[in-house]
Formats: sequence, C-alpha cells, structure tokens
Amino acid sequence: MGMMKKLALLRNGQRAYRKRKEEPKDNIWLFSSTDNSHFNYNSKYLFLYVKNHLPDITPYYVMNDSKKKAELSERYGAQYFIDTSTEEGMAKALSARVWFTSAGLPLYASGLAKDYLIINLWHGIPLKKIALMEQNYSKFGRMYFKRIFSRNYSAVVTSSQGLAPIMAQSFQVPEACVKVWGHPRNDVLFGEEGRKYLKEIYPDLPKYKMSVLYAPTYRDGNGGRELSLIERQMEELQVFLQEQGILFCMRGHILADTEAVTETGYFRLLGEERLEEVTDVLPDIGVLITDYSSVYLDYLLLDRPILFLPFDEKEYEKERGFNFEYESVTPGKKIRSVGELKQALLEIIETGTDGYEKERRQIREKFHEAAYPVSGAICRHVKEML
Repeated sequence: MGMMKKLALLRNGQRAYRKRKEEPKDNIWLFSSTDNSHFNYNSKYLFLYVKNHLPDITPYYVMNDSKKKAELSERYGAQYFIDTSTEEGMAKALSARVWFTSAGLPLYASGLAKDYLIINLWHGIPLKKIALMEQNYSKFGRMYFKRIFSRNYSAVVTSSQGLAPIMAQSFQVPEACVKVWGHPRNDVLFGEEGRKYLKEIYPDLPKYKMSVLYAPTYRDGNGGRELSLIERQMEELQVFLQEQGILFCMRGHILADTEAVTETGYFRLLGEERLEEVTDVLPDIGVLITDYSSVYLDYLLLDRPILFLPFDEKEYEKERGFNFEYESVTPGKKIRSVGELKQALLEIIETGTDGYEKERRQIREKFHEAAYPVSGAICRHVKEML
C-alpha cells in the first residue's frame, strides 16, 4: 500500500473516529484481513467460529471489495459484511468494542487503544523477519507503523512462548502484550472440512497416487516471485508427474504473479481466485514443498513430509532476513535440482515416509504450544480482557 493511500485512509478514519456518535459495545466484534478486501488468514476462521458458536456476539467482517462482499453475503448472510470505505461501514466498525485483524486495520486512526480492544491475530509464524524487523522500512514508514499499529494493539497473538520476544520486537509492543493463544486457522487441520476442497476445485482431476503442494513465498520485485527450478524445468517435471500419477498443485503468494505458469494434466494452479485461504486444502495434501513460506510450520501439525527448495537462500536472507537459522528449523530434504525432487517424491511414494519424523516433532514442539482447536479459548480470553 502506497504512502499516499495510507495517509488518505488515516484522514478518513480519524475523521470518522472523531465524529463517532455512540460508545462501542462489548458484544459487537469486528474482523478484518489483508487490505480489508480478503476473506482469509486467522480472521476468517475466528469470525466463522463466532458467527456459528457465540449467539451473544454480533460479528462484522470488513469487506471493501464489492464483488467479494456480494459473494460472501450470499453465502453467509449480508448482515455480517460491512464496507469501511463508506460512512455507514465506518460507523458500524466503530460500534464494535473488539477488533480482530490479521493484516492492517479495519479502520485507520491514532488513539484507538483507549476505546477499543484490538487483537492482532497475525497470519503465520515468523520464520523470516516481519513488520518493523524487516530491513526495507523507511523512517517515515516506521513512524507511521508505530503510531497506527503498535500503539493501538491490545494483544498480538502467537503460537509459542519462545516466539513472544520476536513478536514483541516486530510490532514494538511490550512482551506482556504477546499472547500464546495459537492460530484459529489451524483448527481446520483437525476436522474433516479440508478433505473436500481439491475435488471441489478440480472436478476433472485424473486419478492420482499422491497430492503435492508447492507454495513458494513472496519476493520483492519481479512481480513478487522468481522462477524456481520447478518452473524452469516444467516440461521435464510434467512427464514425471504423469508417469507416477502425482498431482502437483502450485500456490503462489497472495501478492505474487503466477500468470507465466500454465497448468496441464497433473500440474494445477491453486491461486487465490480458486482458494483464498491455503490452510483449507492442507488436510488433503500428502507432501508440501516450499522455500521460506511459514505455511510449512502450520503443516507440521499434520506430521507429513516436507521438502524445501531454498534456491536463493543467501540472497533472500540478505534482502529479507530470518529470525532463525534456516537449516535448524526446516525438517526435510533440501532440493537443489529437478532430479533430486523426483527422487525424493519417489522415495516417499515407495516408503510412505521421508525419514524426518523426529525432526518434525522437535520443530513442532518448538513452535506450537497451544492445544487445538483454539478458537473457543481465544474468545474466552478476549471476554476476560473485556
């Protein structure tokens, strides 16, 4: 989001906040996520939990994309979705005492902390540097972040006590403000809901022995992505996938451009237009492949094989930076060629394992302390804070 747009949002939000006509109500809770135009991340799942299980709470979800708002209204009910680019939407947002966000804020203003309980659920475990620990923030950007985000947060949620200092430093909040409550989106990993998505998304799928998801992370520049060895040698990989009956899905980052990649047969694109939240499909994935995306840290809860393609690790570490030594927290084979990838997948098909069970357990225990499902417990914690 450009600085001019940020300042415009701040002016509009500050004006609406000053003109607020009534005090916010404890039984109205507000949810928002990426750019107030996505139904994703932890906000989505906690919103659905509140909607379905807490009749004493009125939940609103901010959706400023008119097309998506219409789709969600038809699916869940128009009364739940508001547009904070309108005066009516801002008024409804300001009527909610509790705000949950996974990225950004539902409405931008300074001084909100004295009237609102603002919970940053975030959207992942910080393998790489995030927020104010990123190296590419300008001086003005840091000042803006601290004023609008850091000083407004009542709590920042994470999944283990060991992550608390990192989250506190990343968002410039006191460590006591960081809550080890777990991530609501991971609740779906422990139900049957996620095991139907692949067939719904791809009704024409061929029979396959194993499903694989390749989910690279976002990179600044170059459309937010770099061509990995998978994409550079797609033709060779396609032949292998068909011979072995392996369904291979590629999921680019929400900000990345994947138009250069064409899907065929056993290779399918799993972009946001088909599946807004990748967590939904993880229960139906047999092997995950990534580079530096924290999706693998969620996937650890399923205890299934993970392969890593850190083809530009040194460059990425220099540009973005890691909070942990990469090799020590990535429990799986590091793939450097399509040949190595093919061999690793064949071994998993033949043996049913990748031999990293012990390492996965150690990293899982390091990063996940909350007992899932967590949505109900988070709601109880928030009511206690009120």
